[in-house]
Amino acid sequence: MSRAPLALFVPMALSLCACAGPRPPAADSGPPLPEPMYAPAQVKPGRLEYAPDRSTFAPILTERFPYPTQPEANAAYRRLLASAPPDRAYPASVWLFGCKPGALDAQTARVTRYGGPVVHCATDFLDAGGRRVRRETANFYYYAGVWNMQPAYPPRTAVPWRNRERSPKDFWWWVPGRDRYE
Repeated sequence: MSRAPLALFVPMALSLCACAGPRPPAADSGPPLPEPMYAPAQVKPGRLEYAPDRSTFAPILTERFPYPTQPEANAAYRRLLASAPPDRAYPASVWLFGCKPGALDAQTARVTRYGGPVVHCATDFLDAGGRRVRRETANFYYYAGVWNMQPAYPPRTAVPWRNRERSPKDFWWWVPGRDRYE
């Protein structure tokens, strides 16, 4: 008599479990966790400087200023990749080679200083094996409690002049008493 209720219970439990399929992974993991903003205690070019949590800054620093550490730069890169189109292959991680305050303007290739924590860094893009794929300049800025990365693609050639008109020649430059600029 005890087997009959068990024989009915097992198939019913299995059929109810089959209705609950695997849940899809959540695409958005919520707002990014706040990261502490560290500044190096002292600057010795060519030497590593450690943040209070023992993560490292880039090995070359120009002045004492808030910089992202290597793990914060990788977290900013992962956030950037989350909004990138998935149809391309991207490097696995980044490694900061050297940083300086200010943002590199991609149009003029000049550095602009800002009041807030904005830096541009020579950034090595690494493949999954840790080998350098390329080195480019990237801007990092601290906003909403996290470091964010913005790629900068400055022009690689000199800006051509719009017109190549020469200045007019003054053939009487040698006459004494004349203004130099007329």
